[in-house]
Amino acid sequence: MSFSKTILIAVVASFSSFTAADVSDDLIAMDKQWGMAGGPAGYVAEDVIGIGPTGVVNFSDLVADAAANANAGEEYVVSNYHVKFLSDDIAVMVHTAAGSDPHASLHVIQKQGSVWLVVATASAPAS
Repeated sequence: MSFSKTILIAVVASFSSFTAADVSDDLIAMDKQWGMAGGPAGYVAEDVIGIGPTGVVNFSDLVADAAANANAGEEYVVSNYHVKFLSDDIAVMVHTAAGSDPHASLHVIQKQGSVWLVVATASAPAS
């Protein structure tokens, strides 16, 4: 392989990793905003599928759950974030959350147009 091709590959790989890291940071920030927002609107696709404490859930269930569990003024304390990209427009995120609703979550996040939205989610109570 020529020297110029090697340099080109290295440059492309560098920009790809920086982009993934930047997007990971954006997705983590989005998740924290969703946690503080009091509802899924703007963060979750309306055709989301999920698993919650009562079984299979959809967007309406997430809205109702957010309204029933509104903790005004409580900080959303989240840790142990891990983000894995399955493609340029699909990522899987896991994390844990503390507070009055300690849990572990898994989200599948898809870029739809210019916006990243949660398209699948699962949550389990933390022990």
